[in-house]
Parts: sequence; C-alpha cells; structure tokens
Amino acid sequence: MRIAHILLPDASEYERKSQRADQDALAEKHDVIVTPIESIANVQADLAHVYAGRELPAPAFVRFPLPYVASSDVRTSRWSWRRPLRPRFVLSPLGEEAVPEVVEKRYFSRVPLRGDRTAKIIGSFGRSPVRNSVEQTMARIRRFRDDVNWQIFEHPPSPEDLASVDAWVDPAVEENDFDGFTAEALVVGLPVVATRTAINVLRLEKGRTGFLVPPRDPNEMTHAILSALFKTEVAESRQFAARQTVSKFRARQRLRILNRLYEIVKNA
Repeated sequence: MRIAHILLPDASEYERKSQRADQDALAEKHDVIVTPIESIANVQADLAHVYAGRELPAPAFVRFPLPYVASSDVRTSRWSWRRPLRPRFVLSPLGEEAVPEVVEKRYFSRVPLRGDRTAKIIGSFGRSPVRNSVEQTMARIRRFRDDVNWQIFEHPPSPEDLASVDAWVDPAVEENDFDGFTAEALVVGLPVVATRTAINVLRLEKGRTGFLVPPRDPNEMTHAILSALFKTEVAESRQFAARQTVSKFRARQRLRILNRLYEIVKNA
C-alpha cells in the first residue's frame, strides 16, 4: 500500500512524533511518502494520513484527491461547491476509535539515569500554556526545599535529556495538550508527575504508574513532586509498575490499528 503522510505546519509535537514513529513502523510493509499538502494533487497513493494541530483548513480539502484519515476534523460548509472532503477516521488516543500513543524506538534504549546528587532536577517540556503553572509551583517548592531545580526544555527532549533529570513533570492545563512527553519519560524510567487530563490518566494507568494531580493546582503539584523526589518507596513502586506496562507505547500496538483502518479506507 502507498501512503502519503501530510504534516501540516500547525502540527503539535505529539503529532510530529507520531508521524516519525508511524513512518518508521509502516516502512517495513508499505511505501510511505511524506508530501506537502500543496503537492498532494500530483501524488500517486492509495490514501493519505494527515497530521495536524487544530481543525483542518477547509479550502485545502475541497478537492482533496485521496481518501484519508486525520488527527483532526475539517469544518464543513453549507455550500456544496465549498464542501471539503472529510476524513474517513479522526484519529485520537482517546475515544471509541482510539489509536494508541506511540513512543519512538530510541527511547526504549536504556540510558543510565544519573545517581544521587545534592541538588535534584525536575524536567518539563516548555510550551506557553504551562508557564504560569510552572512558576507558581516552583515558588511553592522553594518554601520547603532549596535543593530542587526545574529544567524547562524548549525542544522535544531526547532520551539523553530525560536521563539528565531526576523526575519528569507534565503540568498540562488543557485537555487537548498531549505534548507533555509523559510517555517518553515513563519509557526511560523516570518518576512522573502529571496533571489529571484524560490523556495523562490513560498514560499513568489512573495513577498506578505515576503521580496524578488536578490541573492548575500548584499546591498538589508541589506535594507530588516532593514525593517523587524524596519519598523513594512511594516513587519506586510506581516506577516498577511503569516498567511492566510501557510496552503499550511500542509501535506494534498502534500499527495494528492503523493497518486495519487503512484497509477500510482503501477499500471503501
């Protein structure tokens, strides 16, 4: 099967990592072509997979030449000549047609974590909506400890970046913010603290493999971070549980469902 991958400019980091992992996994049995949306009319493919951040731009899909799946839906129009072709499936890690989250293979190659040290470092992936929560939480941590530093990564953290910190924090404040790199931190073996969004509840097995706290609650976030860093027995029980379940983030879980959906789209 020939599959055109279309990565829209507004694609989230979650969708970008998904595209990279999908391309790598699909390449074993399929011909995957990464194609700019403006060039799609000239591409010979069986179907397309569109990776986006927000609602798809309707004009680009009015005369879209291929059946496709996408991470977002496209706004419809009451005018038939402006009506875009909608995706056959809207893919999400949540909902009835859930497509599992995937973590790239490089994170499964164990990187030794740093040992005990005087100061502890927590890490997060920086994006605008979480800045205020980070600042409020750090101010509260300072009331209890002066040996905790918060590393904000402005780029998607590599396995080595994750291995350089003692715990990982995802202070997401919006339900559609999937960009916390929580799954990658679990795979690398870090203690994880994350806000209780739907995606993080799924990632952390309802709190069994990491600490879940309410969104926009710096007090609860502070207590969870200090527990992850300094209550070894509490953090290690969750890390042990995580090691038993992180295989759910391997590409094969997602690939099985994608292949089934692609066949449905191709044969529709």
